[in-house]
Amino acid sequence: MQPEFLTVSELNKFIGLLLEAEPGLQDFWLRGEISGFKLYQQSGHMYFTLKDEESAVSAVMFKSRTRALKFMPENGMEVLARGSISVFNRQGKYQLYVDELQLFGAGSLSLYLQQLKERLEKQGYFNADIKKTLPSFVQKVGVITSQDGAAIQDILKVLRQRHAGIQVIFYHSAVQGVDAPMELAQGLRCLNAWGGMDVIIIGRGGGSWEDLMAFNSEEVVKAIFESRIPVISAVGHETDFTLADWVADVRAATPTQAAQLASPDLQQLGMEIQRLKQRMQAAMEKVFYTRSESLDQLVIKRILKTSGLMQSLQSKQDELKELSERLLRAANDNMSRKKNQLAMAASGLDKLSPLKVLQRGYAVVRNESGIIRSVKQVSPGDKVQLILADGELRVKIEDRETEKGGKNKV
Repeated sequence: MQPEFLTVSELNKFIGLLLEAEPGLQDFWLRGEISGFKLYQQSGHMYFTLKDEESAVSAVMFKSRTRALKFMPENGMEVLARGSISVFNRQGKYQLYVDELQLFGAGSLSLYLQQLKERLEKQGYFNADIKKTLPSFVQKVGVITSQDGAAIQDILKVLRQRHAGIQVIFYHSAVQGVDAPMELAQGLRCLNAWGGMDVIIIGRGGGSWEDLMAFNSEEVVKAIFESRIPVISAVGHETDFTLADWVADVRAATPTQAAQLASPDLQQLGMEIQRLKQRMQAAMEKVFYTRSESLDQLVIKRILKTSGLMQSLQSKQDELKELSERLLRAANDNMSRKKNQLAMAASGLDKLSPLKVLQRGYAVVRNESGIIRSVKQVSPGDKVQLILADGELRVKIEDRETEKGGKNKV
């Protein structure tokens, strides 16, 4: 009598069923370091080993799953792998079938950023020849950062000091976390669609290397590259460089420096005008002196020929003196008019500042779709945001009333 037996294939299938029936071995995350990585170009499948200090396990990631990868795995990368355990029947060994792969640890993130930088550099994202020049006189600035951070306060403080009448269009965005790359990129697209701005500042205060990762995302880099408006990056401190700094038209070490680069200093402009005025006066005096000497020499020569020209010479000298005085007066008057026009323009810009309007008791009303300009844009029950001079309110619409008296009430 022969004993009952299993075939090798049946044994492997049985063990595979046992492993697949264990909930803890299905759809779980595993941390490990990649080694023995192989990518088969023909099939598109990836085979590698995940190991730690003491053990190793084989892993495979099929082509259908690799399409979602945002980086190219390499030996030495520390990763988190999500997948399930099963048996490879042909060889009778268990392995991890990977569905998702994420980088883990600073070393792996650094390697990923290096890969991304090299790829974007090949596509021309960091080409210095296509960077836009900042305008010499800025009247409207767009700012993209968090409303809760210190960066926005630093930027507004410097802008008010240098040019009180400058207009600021602020777009609130998360600056770290999962949603930050999407919100930062959306802010750039919105300000470009809004139009009218001379320059855009995007950034945040300092932070850890991980905190700055949103500004290393491919989504933010592409949005900066595609911006029609010049962009100043203001991320962290002097030692913190991100991919956003590489692609931006101008890189500022801090938000404070970004505000200085974006705004003209009216006091400095006034000093420059005075300096140019003095140079022009000196140049005119030099011309008059040179012409006067030439005239004297000419007169002397004519006198030698005839003495009847003395009276004509005196008349010409008087005429030259009068013309000189008139020209100087005209120059001074013109400089005074330009100075007054500049002062009036600065005063007008200050009155147009949205911050001044808000300080007079007005408020800006907006919802998720943007600024509300008509009661027809809201309905009872809607939630809206009121932006005041010193903060924001979130309110709920209880009723609305049009100019004709029509009223809807909850």
